[in-house]
Amino acid sequence: MLFGPAITAFLSAIALLYQALLLAHGGITTLGANTASMGIIGPFFGWLAYRAVKDRVDIKVATFIAAAIADWMTYVVTSIQLALAFPSGAGMAGVISSATKFMAIFAVTQIPLAIIEGVVAALLMSYLVQVREDVAQGVTA
Repeated sequence: MLFGPAITAFLSAIALLYQALLLAHGGITTLGANTASMGIIGPFFGWLAYRAVKDRVDIKVATFIAAAIADWMTYVVTSIQLALAFPSGAGMAGVISSATKFMAIFAVTQIPLAIIEGVVAALLMSYLVQVREDVAQGVTA
């Protein structure tokens, strides 16, 4: 929200590369797929959601919605990526079946985590508005 979706691909690629090389989390071979889901598509949908609601609701609510939608879309995309790699049957029906299963598995953890992250993001934006109103004006414009 503060920088727009264009910068997130670069920033997430740096973070994911750090995770892969220094923390042994993720991997180099999945860097493209992870950057696509976590750095491009998820943030873009979060930004779209923010832009859609920012004039109708308080900035904290808009921030919560953007963060939650970005998280959820990241895992929808990840489910589709995994389904394409590991379909449960032949053809498109196998991909759809597999994607549905992956989404159900992710939902158990990612729905509550997205809500918590949305609350944290809203609290951080609230704090930012209190201490640096000039920065928040760029977000609400």
